[in-house]
Amino acid sequence: MATVVLGLRALLAVVFLTAGVGKLHDVEGSRRAMRDFGVPERVAGRAGLALPVAELAIGLALIFPATARWAALAALLLLTAFIAGIGRAMTRGEQPDCHCFGQIHSAPAGRATLVRNVVLAAGAAVVVAYGSGPAIDTWVAARSASQLVAIAAGICAVAAVAYAWSVRRDVGRLQRDLETARKVGALGRGGLPVGYDAPVFALPDLHGERITLTDLLDRGKPVLLLFMSPGCGPCGALTPRVRDWQQALSERLTITVLSMGTAEQNSVFQEHGLDDVLLQEKTEVTDLFGLIVTPSALFISQDGKIASSRAESESSIEPLVRLALRDGVGAPPASSAA
Repeated sequence: MATVVLGLRALLAVVFLTAGVGKLHDVEGSRRAMRDFGVPERVAGRAGLALPVAELAIGLALIFPATARWAALAALLLLTAFIAGIGRAMTRGEQPDCHCFGQIHSAPAGRATLVRNVVLAAGAAVVVAYGSGPAIDTWVAARSASQLVAIAAGICAVAAVAYAWSVRRDVGRLQRDLETARKVGALGRGGLPVGYDAPVFALPDLHGERITLTDLLDRGKPVLLLFMSPGCGPCGALTPRVRDWQQALSERLTITVLSMGTAEQNSVFQEHGLDDVLLQEKTEVTDLFGLIVTPSALFISQDGKIASSRAESESSIEPLVRLALRDGVGAPPASSAA
């Protein structure tokens, strides 16, 4: 059991030291992750710096037997907080960037991130329960050269398997991205050209009612299509602005959000009071319009034509709306004005 405890200490020390160093090289990213997980703005700034410092302290303390048990307890508490934050985000259908290892590696917080933290928390609990175990130099001195070589070979084999799995996952993601890029390339770099007939679609809304593009155009106003997703950080930042646009511009525009996933995963849009949220299974309608990122937006004229180039990110979507209104894209028809 002493060897198992020592191995868990070493694993936790490597994880926490790597995470701390990675976050210290991108403190602003750490603060942004805090805000994305719901930490209040006034606290996120300090917490974004305190977290990597705490991780480094825990990682160093795990190395020495005198402090390892207390460090494992601190690691267990911190990992429990991570698990609670990720679980809360998942129940709300959100996938904020975990920023787990800062500049070294980061990914949307999802099931894999949750499982990893649960496994690490279980390891920390074992160290807390059974004690610190031996010092590293004492453990090494008690082993023969052949035993040390065999252990090193086993560690290298496990690392190689983990690396191969990581490469396979990345290759799969790149293949999916390449397929999407090919689809977009067939349509042109900027998606569908202005004046092109908008692809017809029929999607369920948050309540399960199917809405078509024709239904949206039958309201007698141009349509702004906003392509978003529940796990997209920039989309979350844009959501309150979309609600304001829907309320303020309802007489001039139909503003429709096209997201993906289930109604439960998109409950964040309902909580913000958004109307006309339609759900794709994956990206089937996004692909039809030749778009590859979220958030993206474009206008559809009242006669069903593409009426603008695509815009990406809040910094370009808001000017697109202003420009369209100024140039009359959102003006009511003459009969309505009369």
